[in-house]
Amino acid sequence: MKTLSLSLRKLKKSKAATLFGIAGLVTGLICVLYIFFWVNDETSYDQFHKKINRIFVVHAYLQGGTKEVKFNGCPPAVGPALKAEYPEVENSCRYIPTYFKSLLTADGRKEMTGVAFSDNSLFDIFSLPFIYGTKGNPEVVNQIVLTRTTATNYFGNSNPVGKIVRYNNQKDMTVVGVIEDIPQNSSIQFDAVIPLENLRMFYDRDDFLTTWYNNGFTTFGLLTSPSGFDKIATTITRRIQKEMPESTNYLRAYLFKNGYLYEQQHIRNVRIFSLIAILVLLAAVLNFINLITAKSTKQAKETGLRKSIGATRGNIIKLVYSEVAFLCFLALALALIIAVLGLPIFNQLIGKQISFSSLLTLKPLAILVLAYLVTTFLAGSYPAFFLSSFKITETLNSSFYSVKSRGIFRNSLLVTIFMVSIILLASTLIISKQTMFLQNMDVGFNKDQLLYVSLDGKLKEKAKALKEEAERTSGVYSSTIASFLPVTIGNNGEGWNWEGKDPEFKPLVTNWETDEDMIKTLGAKLIEGSYFSSDQKGIVINKAFADAIGWNSFTGKILKGYGTDYKVVGVIDNIEYNSLSETCRPMAIQPIQSWSSNYLILKIDASQMDKTIKSITGICQAIEPDYPVNYGFVDDQYAKLYESETSLKKLVGVFSIFSMVVLCLGLLGVVMFLAEQKTKEIGVRKCLGEDEKSIIIRLVKPFVFAGMFAAMIAIPATWYIMNLWLLSYANRIQLNIWTFVLALLIAITIAVVTVMWQSWKAATRNPVEALRYE
Repeated sequence: MKTLSLSLRKLKKSKAATLFGIAGLVTGLICVLYIFFWVNDETSYDQFHKKINRIFVVHAYLQGGTKEVKFNGCPPAVGPALKAEYPEVENSCRYIPTYFKSLLTADGRKEMTGVAFSDNSLFDIFSLPFIYGTKGNPEVVNQIVLTRTTATNYFGNSNPVGKIVRYNNQKDMTVVGVIEDIPQNSSIQFDAVIPLENLRMFYDRDDFLTTWYNNGFTTFGLLTSPSGFDKIATTITRRIQKEMPESTNYLRAYLFKNGYLYEQQHIRNVRIFSLIAILVLLAAVLNFINLITAKSTKQAKETGLRKSIGATRGNIIKLVYSEVAFLCFLALALALIIAVLGLPIFNQLIGKQISFSSLLTLKPLAILVLAYLVTTFLAGSYPAFFLSSFKITETLNSSFYSVKSRGIFRNSLLVTIFMVSIILLASTLIISKQTMFLQNMDVGFNKDQLLYVSLDGKLKEKAKALKEEAERTSGVYSSTIASFLPVTIGNNGEGWNWEGKDPEFKPLVTNWETDEDMIKTLGAKLIEGSYFSSDQKGIVINKAFADAIGWNSFTGKILKGYGTDYKVVGVIDNIEYNSLSETCRPMAIQPIQSWSSNYLILKIDASQMDKTIKSITGICQAIEPDYPVNYGFVDDQYAKLYESETSLKKLVGVFSIFSMVVLCLGLLGVVMFLAEQKTKEIGVRKCLGEDEKSIIIRLVKPFVFAGMFAAMIAIPATWYIMNLWLLSYANRIQLNIWTFVLALLIAITIAVVTVMWQSWKAATRNPVEALRYE
């Protein structure tokens, strides 16, 4: 209590400056806590599965083209082979994610729901706890497992086990179980799951689930022991070649626990933000140390007086750390309260559902305690160890401050704080430019004002009638029927040949189907020839496919695709699809078939958008009243391709604001102390005729020099880090020095404005009062 009372009395002696110091530390800790919340959520992905150390994933990759092409899945025959051929594998499971929503009808309620397809063993491998029922009988096809929210939507709070759910107006499914809602930080997401055998509803082939091609099946394995993984990883590569010797489709295994962070490269952003957290915490602590060193004259003399009455160095270190520990605990407590209160806003900003309760486990709590101890140790290190080391006669000397306390140490702290701010600002500017570049880049067609309608139920078979009716609607310029939206085209293969082709060259070619109005509706660019018409057979290829073939002209030439001859009628410019971070892949476009008619894409008048949507949905409901109308906008789907970059921009921007607040608060506190210590000097200078402007410049100049020196370190470091980040994008901006100059100017401008405000107050003080000041 005595130490607490003493600390509070010291705070009262310099309220404003100490308040700025604590506020800067609190702001820095809030920023660090939010980064910690985000990093903890990212690193906890999929970690709730109890058997996670024994789960692995097998996926395929192609090597026949100019570069390796990876798939998320592999052929359906791989899963059963794993269990049959490897004694190290306890179980295996094939899984098809919810690429498209399906219609579920039950108790008079119908909704488009995310339905996945899976082997029954999914529930043996993953921790998906049941509320009601079980996983059902693996031999039964007509069964369904719902999540809690899905079950509640259809059946309320009652137990739905045994009740009937109709799937896509085609098949009745019996509810066999209800599981808890799947956590947001899970790679496996669905609202309901049905047996994989039901895929035969869409593909009338007996061998659909036994082929050694078709890489659409995500495949999991459960090891009897984690040590068995090495054997699988080293021997699985050429398993497909045992069945199909000419195949260029190879297999690779990785541990499921590494999937989200390392296979999907999310660890890159985790490392970036962990570095930012360290830098911001360092800046906040250095600000706090800066304030403590600014008080070093009084603190040193106080230390000398304590030594003169018998205090040992150990007593002084203990006293100093008690005071600093109290202040740091106060700052951490305030930061935690503010961070928790602001967590809903933070979640809304970054699109996550982070709960404070997720931190109440051993590892996060241990990290928080460690952060507190490190902060306390660093903040108290200078007064505790450095100032307590001087002799009594040195600390009581009136000139102690001028000899010991100014110069290298404080300038080093200022340089470090500026360096952190410049790194964060430059990173924010670069990420923002890259995100804007992706948003505004030429994707090969005009994605604005494109409305799409999913052709569900009778809309598929009556697609042409729907199109004709829609084009008679006011506000619709044109429309086209397509097998996929141009943003997510998932059908591809190696089965293309042409005259002069190297037999070893087997590029992966995307297969897309549209009607004759694609060019008109999407505004795609025709390079050569024409686009096919409804009565014209043939294919149109994209520029990437044309470049891979290498001919000088293509119109009228023949390509062989999967055993069929196709005449090339035209070449279009590349349409960017599936990923904006990769180079465009070869594409072959064929005339649409009734069975592949999945979407109607309409070019509409933006000024009549609401009226047009209402008319289109009315037409759809008249044709197919049993399905809800599923529509959206193509540009919204494109936005999902750079969603991670958009979130990253928001996060870095928020943390940059925090770092600038830390910088400003720290500078205010330091300038207040410096002005206080230079009060007499300022008074003498004014009496000798120096004007206020000159005095202000004299006070501001060291901070400008500190910022310039910091830039010499921060700019090369940021250039290196952000260049590595940009290398993962095939379509990317080029770094230039002006981005870093702008970051430097912003940091220095904010610092100068902050310092000038306090310097002006010091320079305009009455010199008579200044000369009487002691």
